[in-house]
Amino acid sequence: MTIAKLTEAVIRAGANDKSFQRGRELYRGGAISNAAVQGHTLSGECEGNESPFYKVRVELDDGGIRSAACTCPYDFGGYCKHIVALLLAYAQKPKQFAVRREPAELLAGLTREQLLALVTKLLREQPDLYEWVEAALTLPAASGKAKSKKAKRKRVDTAVYQRRVRAVMHSLDHMRTSEAYWHVGGLVGELDGMRQSAIEFLDAGDAESALQILLTLIQESYDGFDYIDDSNGELGDFLSGVGETLAEVILSLDLNEEEREDLASDLDELHDKLSDYGVEGLGVAIAAAERGWDEVPREKPAGRAVEGDEDENEWDDEDEDELGSEDESEFEEDYFDQFGASWSHDDPEQALTRAKLNVLERQGRTDDYLALCMKEGEHLRYTLKMCELSRVSEAVSYGLKHLMVADEALLLAQRLRESGQLDEAIKVGERGLKLAGRKAALGEWLGPVEEAQGRGPQALEAWRAAFSERPSLIIYQTIKRLAGTRWGRLKSGVMATLEKSYDKQPLAEVLLFEKEWDAAIKVADQKGAYHTVVETVAEALVQHRPEWVIRASIRQAEELIVQTKSNLYPAAADWLKRAKAAYAKLGRTSEWQKYLRELKEQYKRRPALQAQLARL
Repeated sequence: MTIAKLTEAVIRAGANDKSFQRGRELYRGGAISNAAVQGHTLSGECEGNESPFYKVRVELDDGGIRSAACTCPYDFGGYCKHIVALLLAYAQKPKQFAVRREPAELLAGLTREQLLALVTKLLREQPDLYEWVEAALTLPAASGKAKSKKAKRKRVDTAVYQRRVRAVMHSLDHMRTSEAYWHVGGLVGELDGMRQSAIEFLDAGDAESALQILLTLIQESYDGFDYIDDSNGELGDFLSGVGETLAEVILSLDLNEEEREDLASDLDELHDKLSDYGVEGLGVAIAAAERGWDEVPREKPAGRAVEGDEDENEWDDEDEDELGSEDESEFEEDYFDQFGASWSHDDPEQALTRAKLNVLERQGRTDDYLALCMKEGEHLRYTLKMCELSRVSEAVSYGLKHLMVADEALLLAQRLRESGQLDEAIKVGERGLKLAGRKAALGEWLGPVEEAQGRGPQALEAWRAAFSERPSLIIYQTIKRLAGTRWGRLKSGVMATLEKSYDKQPLAEVLLFEKEWDAAIKVADQKGAYHTVVETVAEALVQHRPEWVIRASIRQAEELIVQTKSNLYPAAADWLKRAKAAYAKLGRTSEWQKYLRELKEQYKRRPALQAQLARL
């Protein structure tokens, strides 16, 4: 697979103007270090404000930038400045990136003794890894997948998993409740490692061990639930997901009727306990125990999975016209009314179907898998499996005809891109823009790919689809750039989208970008305007509308001060800094000093506030 050449235009398309400019400054200032390339992956470290450096990782392909991630807290849309800096460094000086070998190649030359010494040193220096390694040692060897069912297996030591789950469930005990709340996600990640251990046993054909691990995981998690503040439902959602994995395990076991009844009874008891915490996901596992496979798909001759009417594998312009017509919105409404409820991840029947498909896939029963996909209408999984079988043309043809929502088209397009079928990925992505459902994610994915291929009009269409659902300054700038001479005709519609949006932040940012200062002020002055909108406008208009900045900043600061909460005083001081800057712009420093003295006198009995005011 080739890699598209990185250009400033491609990089700029994924970042807002501010991030791009700051990223370029970082690059020019030599902020990138430890830059390396491993296959098609770029990595490096970039100087940070709140940390000595941030780690950056970017994956490339012939469609341009496939994915990018940074450890900084940036969350304002598009690439952060650190990602931009790394991309510019590679675009300008790729030979300065160290070429790294894959891990397997790196370790290949070590002897057993050297590997043992390396792992021993790691465990001594990182003791938190000990329990992870202890559990990992119970996992089947990679060759376990090939073992026959008759092979003698070592019984898994559930005590190891009991200790590990208990340690995880109590890992937050030393924290304050308010602090522990933010670490529940990490705790769930640790527990998910044990679910993955069960899956490894299942992949190796040892469903019995997988069952014991999952039952231990669920029981011990339930026993420790009272110690966790699961207000946001992370732990509950995880345990519900374990129910589906458990269903896969049960469907993989050869149980007689009595064993199934006993297992269903045990699961019913666990389900009743977890229901007290709002966890309902064990229903699918109970259904798997009670009903098993029900109707097992008949084995079909190889290569017959997609045979039938020729229309099943064809898609033509008439189909596109029908779904892309003016009646598209009516089609979407009817389609979702009819099928929307069945897509819920909480639907036990659909969850059981997914579990069955996972088992068939794991067992290599490809024809049965494809047959069940068609029987249950799992069109996306059908197309993805066809891609895996290198039957790309059939996958694309079937997907173009049967996929009904944009998100499914996106997943198929991404899989095609990963397999090097970029042209087909683009075709499916373009089709997805005409389907039902939300299209923001698809548009954001397809836009840069189209532009990297020099397809400006198609890129514009993709970005417009994304903007209509998820408007932002960066997409606005991209649409304006791509529109060129068409911008005059498109602008009114783009602005109408911004004005209709509930979130006024993008509208304010766009108005500031266009230097429509008074219009931006009008947005910030609206009743109920969120403080970030006011802050964005005030920050930008110190030089252009200082009178308004003074009024808005003092109003915001005093609203925070009167609440008598010391944790709000730093934010109030930030607002007063803006007022001070605006007074200075107007040459009214003495007026500012008078206001500050009066404020200090008025609140002289608040030492926390006085400390903040002293810095002004």
